[in-house]
Amino acid sequence: MTTSDESRLRQLGILAVLVLLTETAPLELSLVYPAARSLAESFGSAGADAVTGAVSLAAVACIPLLGRVADVVGKKRVLLWSGAVFAVGSLLCATAGSLPLVLLGRVLQGAVGGALAVAYAIVRDTFPRHRVPVALGVVSSGIGISGITAPFLGGVLVDRYGYRGVFWFLFALSVLVLPLAAAALPEDRHPSCGTAARRRQLDVPGGLLLGMAAASLVWGLSAGVRSGWAAPGALAALPTALLLAVGFWRRERGRSDPAIDLGLLATPAVRATLLTAALTTAGTSTVAYLLPQLLQTPRQEGLGYAFGLTALAAAGWTFTQGIGSLAGGPIGGLLARRRGPRRTALAAQALVAIGALGFTALPGQRGVVLLLGLVFGFGTGLAYVAFANLITEAVPDERAATGTALIAVTNQLGAAAGASVLASVRTSYPVGPNGTVFAGTGYQLAFACAAVAAVLALLTTLRMRHGRTPATGGAATRHASSSATAHAESGTTKEMI
Repeated sequence: MTTSDESRLRQLGILAVLVLLTETAPLELSLVYPAARSLAESFGSAGADAVTGAVSLAAVACIPLLGRVADVVGKKRVLLWSGAVFAVGSLLCATAGSLPLVLLGRVLQGAVGGALAVAYAIVRDTFPRHRVPVALGVVSSGIGISGITAPFLGGVLVDRYGYRGVFWFLFALSVLVLPLAAAALPEDRHPSCGTAARRRQLDVPGGLLLGMAAASLVWGLSAGVRSGWAAPGALAALPTALLLAVGFWRRERGRSDPAIDLGLLATPAVRATLLTAALTTAGTSTVAYLLPQLLQTPRQEGLGYAFGLTALAAAGWTFTQGIGSLAGGPIGGLLARRRGPRRTALAAQALVAIGALGFTALPGQRGVVLLLGLVFGFGTGLAYVAFANLITEAVPDERAATGTALIAVTNQLGAAAGASVLASVRTSYPVGPNGTVFAGTGYQLAFACAAVAAVLALLTTLRMRHGRTPATGGAATRHASSSATAHAESGTTKEMI
């Protein structure tokens, strides 16, 4: 076997392990979505929404810290430690008997939210530049694998064991995958710094301020949608979110070791990428969260859309979302490399909008739902790889993990907004006294909000000047950075002369 063949096999092995390891992040969402009705029966509709959104909000605080630590102490270490914390959180959710303890477990599960961003950085460090765009698509395809298997697996677990079965499975998966990752992933190319330097470069208070600001914002918006903008929850949470956000900005401004490098936000390419990603993810998460609940709504008089499916039967109506997403990952990588990531994002957002609009009709035929799910899922897969390539093109090598952490934070904020805010629109149309069943009008309005979010994302991408040329895997950014450095050094030399 030649050295080239050995290198390719090694890269394939790294990709396989990264897909398995990062699969825990999408699984904790796609497995919990089918369990939403089981959670609502135990904790009410508001409690189920909180359990679903809590992990994304916790990830908002963890991801910037993980990205920063990954750049300092090593990406492999960060992946392994975050996976271990996720396992502890899964065990707590599986055994907890009260909503506060389940929420605490979900907060611990949020530690794995940055795994995909760190995995992207490992790909950028390990693979030749010309293979990076496609490799990012393969890693992103893990989201599609979970989309195919999770509805069926979640259906079996929920129907037999309730929501606890989902968390027991996530715990077992973590225990199996972590040793594989420890053996297969490469050590970082750059030696880590000393312990004192690591502590100086880790801004925990900044990360907590960001996470609490995001949680307060999502909570306040959700309370406003559910109970009105004059409700105590909205009146208290929204000003709190503003104060925390201001505190975060004041702390991070000018720091040498920020939780999030605000200097990156000064780049128009980064700002545009984050905005379009947040809008798109809000739309995709809304549909993915609500569709299983729609299909599992018990049949009752006056509720024409209700199918009364079990969680497993509902999987037979939604699995094409995963097929589409799985195909969208590598195809999106090829499209980004040949036509540019901006075109990939535009195609993704158009497909997501079409799928969401289709679901507003509350289709009653399985074939229609399967077709819409395929279109919607393909758009979702394209979206993730488009945003990964857009942000990779926008940041230099030495800030790779920090930059990809930004896109991961944005995706988590979008997911929390979709599941907790846009999905809350349906609660304005309750049916019955228990508050877990809602009229079709509520679901239609929520799906329409998802479509509007996707259209706004598309309009944002149309104005984007970044990503119009074929993706380079960050090579263009690296060369530009080197040229800028050389120019600065030349200028310094002239001044000295």
